[in-house]
Amino acid sequence: MVALLVGLRWRQLGHQLGRNPWMIVSLIISGMIALGLLAALAAGLVALRIAAPDAAVRTLVVVGSGIVLVWWIGSIVVSVDDSLAPERFALLPVTARSLLPGLVVAGATTIGGIGTTVALLLMLVGWSVSPLALVAAVVLIPLALATCVLGARVVSGVLAGWLAGRRTRDLVITLGVLLVACSGLLINVLVRAFARLSDPSAVLPAIADATGWTPLGAVFGVSAALAQGDLLAAGLRLLIALATAAALWFAARGLLAARLVAPIQSRSGGRVRSGGLLDRVLPASPVGAIAARTLRYATRDPRQVINTVMMVLLPALLIGMTLMNGRGEGSFALGPAAILIPAINALLIGTILQLGIAYDNDAIALHIHSGVPGRADRAGRLLGFGIIAVPVTIVLCVAASMLAGRMDLIPASLGAALGLGTAAAGLGVWVGAFLPGRAPAPEANPFGRGSSGGVQSMVAMMIITPLSLAIGGPAFGLAIAAIWTPWLGWLSLAFGLVCGSLAMWGGAVLGGRILERRWPEVLAEVASEA
Repeated sequence: MVALLVGLRWRQLGHQLGRNPWMIVSLIISGMIALGLLAALAAGLVALRIAAPDAAVRTLVVVGSGIVLVWWIGSIVVSVDDSLAPERFALLPVTARSLLPGLVVAGATTIGGIGTTVALLLMLVGWSVSPLALVAAVVLIPLALATCVLGARVVSGVLAGWLAGRRTRDLVITLGVLLVACSGLLINVLVRAFARLSDPSAVLPAIADATGWTPLGAVFGVSAALAQGDLLAAGLRLLIALATAAALWFAARGLLAARLVAPIQSRSGGRVRSGGLLDRVLPASPVGAIAARTLRYATRDPRQVINTVMMVLLPALLIGMTLMNGRGEGSFALGPAAILIPAINALLIGTILQLGIAYDNDAIALHIHSGVPGRADRAGRLLGFGIIAVPVTIVLCVAASMLAGRMDLIPASLGAALGLGTAAAGLGVWVGAFLPGRAPAPEANPFGRGSSGGVQSMVAMMIITPLSLAIGGPAFGLAIAAIWTPWLGWLSLAFGLVCGSLAMWGGAVLGGRILERRWPEVLAEVASEA
């Protein structure tokens, strides 16, 4: 059963790679990034091993506990995409006792499991400060990996029923995105708090010692205790690690058995309501219908709700980081240059519109079957997204100017943001016609396969970014000059509106022509099973 499930997992990956060549490129790039992170970990461990052996041991306990915690928390957002979910075996004559070992090994041999194993092997560099600790660390690698995988299965299994509801999934996903987006700010806060402690050097030993007695870090605490010559603590921590793995094993088996006989079914989000005012305001044409659907998706589809939230959150985070890093140090706090911060949304706007068809997934076939002109598709998406993006941009520009204490720079802020944003929008609908990208399927996990748009989205970004700067550059440059000569802000706004409008018109026309030539290819690229 173990060999069967591991082989099934890898055959599924092989079939996906065979159907989608872009996924191969994405996998290679992801592997290179992972290798870079592992190389950085190895370099850091070697430096600690040579310069501060005692600190290396404590650091390994904290890092190991963090790896386990990431596995457990990460299971919440990746369990939806589990190709070996218990529900897939509900009609087969198998039991939880025979199925669980294979599922655990299959989980340990995924890309993430292999990366974790390599990280655990690299950590042996730090454990080499003591021969006894090194031997214990080698022996306990399978136990550490089992704790990661079993804990992930238990967490996802406990929350599976709760996450089956559409509204609950959307809430958890949105909160997860907010947490990830705010991680830089939170790390900044923690670093500043750590720096203000009277004795920062005493914090790491305390944290390492505490986590070494928890289920998260006990398996790493064993080697740490042996490195310090404390055999009693090592024995007690080993008991905690073994008890944790045993408890997780029985809990995972019980949850698996329950889901085999009572599969969990995803629940919908409730009754669909009519558009009301929205349908009456927008034109009764293909453009108006697509714009109305785009607006509905922006408020109901969690994949696109995240995009809307990020348009507000990204400039707010940059302003917050600027305030934190500047105030009280006599350096740049929140000067006139802050009016340019809302223009950062141009990066998001281009990508969001480029991925518009990918978000539709195979439902885009409706446009093909009903004969929707490509130009109408592109213009409708621009109109629908613009109804949200333009008010958000205006509010952000006014807020940035108020915080900078330069209300006379509102036109300049609007010129920079609207100039770059409209240019990126036009380029996004044009590039999206031949590089539609990949997005998680409807009802799927927004953090799952295709959540970053894939390699096509990376290539599209390389096209959109320089061209947006070229088209919106005059408006952005005049906005910078307006910091010293405010009346240039009105010229910036005029240039931004004119150049941006031309970019959107060109993007809709050219993108529409491309779509009409390659609708079947686009459908094949964005379909769920592609």
